[in-house]
Amino acid sequence: MAAKQVIGIDLGTTNSAVAVWQDGKAQLIANKYGARLTPSVVGLDDAGHLLIGQPAHTRLTTHPHLTQASFKRYMGSEAALRLGTQTFRAEELSAILLRQLKEDAESWLGQSITDAVITVPAYFNDVQRRAVKNAGKLAGLNVLRLLNEPTAASLAFGLLENREQKYLTFDLGGGTFDVSVIDMFEGVVEVRASSGDVQLGGDDFSEAICQWMLNQQPELKAALPAVKPILLEQAERLKLALSNLPEASAELIWQDRRWCWSMNEEQLDHCCQTLIARLQQPVMQALHDARFSLQELDHVLLVGGATRMPLVRQAVARLFGRFPRHDLHPDEAVALGAGVQAGMVMEDAAVEEIILTDVMPFSLGVETAKESYGRLEEGFFLPLIERNTWLPVSKSKTVSTVADNQTCVLLKIYQGEGRRVKDNVYLGEMNIEVPPRKAGEVSLDIRFTYTLDGLLEIECQHNESPNASRMVIEKVPGQMSQELIEQSLQKLNDLKRHPRDRQENRDLLLRGSRLFEVLLGEERAWIDNVMSVFEQALASQDERRIADVRQKVYEALSQFDERGSK
Repeated sequence: MAAKQVIGIDLGTTNSAVAVWQDGKAQLIANKYGARLTPSVVGLDDAGHLLIGQPAHTRLTTHPHLTQASFKRYMGSEAALRLGTQTFRAEELSAILLRQLKEDAESWLGQSITDAVITVPAYFNDVQRRAVKNAGKLAGLNVLRLLNEPTAASLAFGLLENREQKYLTFDLGGGTFDVSVIDMFEGVVEVRASSGDVQLGGDDFSEAICQWMLNQQPELKAALPAVKPILLEQAERLKLALSNLPEASAELIWQDRRWCWSMNEEQLDHCCQTLIARLQQPVMQALHDARFSLQELDHVLLVGGATRMPLVRQAVARLFGRFPRHDLHPDEAVALGAGVQAGMVMEDAAVEEIILTDVMPFSLGVETAKESYGRLEEGFFLPLIERNTWLPVSKSKTVSTVADNQTCVLLKIYQGEGRRVKDNVYLGEMNIEVPPRKAGEVSLDIRFTYTLDGLLEIECQHNESPNASRMVIEKVPGQMSQELIEQSLQKLNDLKRHPRDRQENRDLLLRGSRLFEVLLGEERAWIDNVMSVFEQALASQDERRIADVRQKVYEALSQFDERGSK
């Protein structure tokens, strides 16, 4: 029996893509517009119908109040993002996008899909990763694995150039920056260390250019925020133009007045200096944690759309003392790697020899107290699992009570690198009852176990008890509760979708397209006319007309047998 089909999804800040493992290789799936990249934009048209991808992207500047982009940056937060009069969480908007990618894959494959691998920035914390899983759930997907984006790109690169090598994946996308150090040998793709910045990407370079434009024409500041979406669009155009030209210009017509800008490479470099400087620290951190030197690297691999900028490539070349490689399409590499991982999950024979190891991007630990100047001070972070430890992992440490006759210990769990817990991400807590003894007489063994699927289990047992208390971290601040998930499912189902996007209409359009492919001559022309009538009915968005025409088209297509002959 064939393995159940699994798809790989790159849920990007700027663009998203879906891939599948077929015929011994990862293949990108084109969306209904024939493009392999789907803009990560969700919006509503003037009638309240849902717009996803390119149709929504075209309205970003003209209808900013009805459009949302770059919502990936808010994953795991309680930020309220508006579409008209409605508000959405980032998980909900991501779910709308994921649902579209799922449907595109189903149309392309000709079968229903439930299982997926979804990529995430390597530096996403536990809360953000769970938010991605919830988005998948809202989209009707069973998320089998979350795969770090630079690891996904490394998988795609590893298959392209299958030999022993050490390389660094430099992944600068629209909203996030990730670095992974990879050691590849004997079919093993071993991630030695990861680092990054989840608030640094191509969007920030566009914002820096936008601020430069405002500084050049300060009178426009009075028109904010109305003019901001148009300025950002012009800033994006300047950024793209300067990827190919030494100088570029932009103009804006606002309130019957023309505003003009001219920007060269030197000016771009100056206004983005701070952002370029931020790229260095994660690189050096990853190399330090991997215990690699710059000289030990065989390659530096560029991934992510923002690495097209000459300014970024020059910065990377200066940092590493060599020219980076960009063998893979920067916008497609992560999705292709997700497709490879999908093949591995399906246990396809073509990738059964590949072994992938990944690491924990953040440290995990508990809050402890320390004696300072004769008094007890709380709020210190005690790591149990250090960052860049290979997964899966299970580690333990022993702590003791700090007060006489203490009857309970409140174990607070955090994720991060700060010495104080206030600088880290709170994940949860558990209350452990202990017998009243003198301070230090009761010891507790704490064990953290972290799986490849991102589940953290905590066990705690004190020295006078044969039983351990256990807890799996599932609900944390900022994360959607099960009740909220159910409410969101209903809200997403109630959103108006254009008739052409409804499953019964999509199926009939697909059926007509397939018949057109197999028929010839007059029969093919007849099918073309029938489908044109149906498409015109869909465009009218008149439900009664659509239902009537759909029935007639269904009956017409049913006249053909499986071979497509009348």
